[in-house]
Amino acid sequence: MKDQEKLQPGLYMVSTPIGNLEDLSFRACRVLANCQWIAAEDTRETRKLLDSQGIKTELVSLHEHSGPRKVEELAHRLANGETGAYVSDAGTPGLCDPGADLVRAAAAMGVLVVPVPGPSAPVTLLSACGFSGSEFSFRGFFPRENKERAAWAKQASASGGLQLFFESPHRINECLEFLASSFPAAPLVVGRELTKKFETITRGLATEVATKLLAEEPRGEYVLALDLPPAEEGATSLKLEEIKALLGELAALGASQKTLTRVGMSHGLAKNAAYELALKIPR
Repeated sequence: MKDQEKLQPGLYMVSTPIGNLEDLSFRACRVLANCQWIAAEDTRETRKLLDSQGIKTELVSLHEHSGPRKVEELAHRLANGETGAYVSDAGTPGLCDPGADLVRAAAAMGVLVVPVPGPSAPVTLLSACGFSGSEFSFRGFFPRENKERAAWAKQASASGGLQLFFESPHRINECLEFLASSFPAAPLVVGRELTKKFETITRGLATEVATKLLAEEPRGEYVLALDLPPAEEGATSLKLEEIKALLGELAALGASQKTLTRVGMSHGLAKNAAYELALKIPR
C-alpha cells in the first residue's frame, strides 16, 4: 500500500454523488477503498457506487431504524482502533441521517472524526439560485402535517432570509400548494433530480413555480430554496395581485424599474421578488 493510501484510525464522513457518479472525488474513492468497513444508510445504493469503482470494502447497515445499540457497536469498533467510513443515501452525510449519531458517539470515545467533503444537494441548488446574500437556513425535510407546516411557516417568517429544504415526490404537490398560499410573492427555486439525466431547475415567484410544477407529474427527489423578506420588514399587507396593480399604475405614470422595485420592497417583498416583479410590469 502506498503511503498516500494509508488512513489514520478513525471515522471518515464521506460525501458521495447525489446523482452523477463522476462527482465522486479522488479522495473519497481512496478513503472508501482503504478503510476497513463502510457504514451506509442504504447498502444497496452504496454497493452500486462501490461496484462502479471496483471497491470491495465491507458494508454494514446503519439507517434510521438501526437504533442506538448499532451506533454504540460501531463507535466501540472505532475506539478499538478500526478505520471506518459513513455514507448517507447521497450527498454530504450527517444531515438528516444517522451519521450525526455516529459522530457524537465516536467523538465521545475520543475517536478521530474526519470529514471528506463533496456533493451536497442544498448547496448544489444554492449555487444555481442566483440569490444575493451569504446567509441561509437549512431546514431538512419539509413537515408532513398541517400543524407542523404552520409552525414551520411561522418560524421561517420570523427568521426571514433564504430557506433551503428537501421534499419527496410523494408530497411535493402539497408542499408547493402550501408555499404558494403562505408566501405567494416570495422567490422560489426548485431543483429536481440534481446532477442526474433529467435534472430540472424551476424558478419564479412561489405562485408561478407552483402553477408550473403542479401541472407536471412529480418524479425524483426535490430540493427547494425559498427567499423570504428579512424579518424586520414583516409580511406584506397587500396581496400579490394588489402589489402588481399598484406597480402597474406607477409604471403608467413613468416610474422607473428601480422605483418599482423599492415600492415592492416597501410592501414586504424580498428584494429579488420585487426586482423580478418590476421587470414584468409593462411600460
